[in-house]
Amino acid sequence: MKYIELLSVDGVSTFKERKIIQKNHQPLGDYSDPYQVRQIYFREFDEHQIFDWHCAPREQFIFYLEGEVKITTSSGEQHIFRAGDILLAKDLCGKGHVSETLIPGRAVIAVLDHSSAVGH
Repeated sequence: MKYIELLSVDGVSTFKERKIIQKNHQPLGDYSDPYQVRQIYFREFDEHQIFDWHCAPREQFIFYLEGEVKITTSSGEQHIFRAGDILLAKDLCGKGHVSETLIPGRAVIAVLDHSSAVGH
């Protein structure tokens, strides 16, 4: 399973493609190691909303269920996230990124909790 990581390198936000390793085979499929989550949010968004330059408020996975969101990084990269895409937002410092909703949709946001160590 793949996801896009949005990270800050020397204060500049950029994208990197990552893969979640699923090594635990169970009757209903292959599972990754668990991720500790502190909070979960459910978000609905309209089209043509722009959130100008900002950093991720905390390290969080965003699971896009419907719609389209374009993210432009401070390095100039752009990526459109669609239903089924996963983003790990962790550009916590620097200029950040711009988020723009293109098509109305829904997403689930899982804020990661690093207070208890689990191997990631």
